[in-house]
Amino acid sequence: MSKLPVLCLLTLPLFASWAGAADDEARLRALDQQCEEARARRLAPIREEMARRCVAERRYLANPEQDCRLEMSTYGDTFRGPRGAAIRGKFYDLPECLAAARAWKEWEAARPWKN
Repeated sequence: MSKLPVLCLLTLPLFASWAGAADDEARLRALDQQCEEARARRLAPIREEMARRCVAERRYLANPEQDCRLEMSTYGDTFRGPRGAAIRGKFYDLPECLAAARAWKEWEAARPWKN
């Protein structure tokens, strides 16, 4: 008897779990995208107001509107501090972001062989 059919039967669940993992990751990335969209909606008026103030204060001479918008475009984003540590951005406490973080944590807990 050939060992190939037995080997195929034994590896079939492995391939099925890989396909399921790809679906899970796609769902989790969609949740991350929803979080980032919610954050962008929340940050937009704040960035707009800060850019308006920057123009009013005349911080830049050559192209104040464009330069101020560029400076404020990253306000609220996660960035690296002087020693390389990540400094967390604003509004990760929105419900969409909390749901995404919870889903990622559950996904990691369901994969004990990776921890």
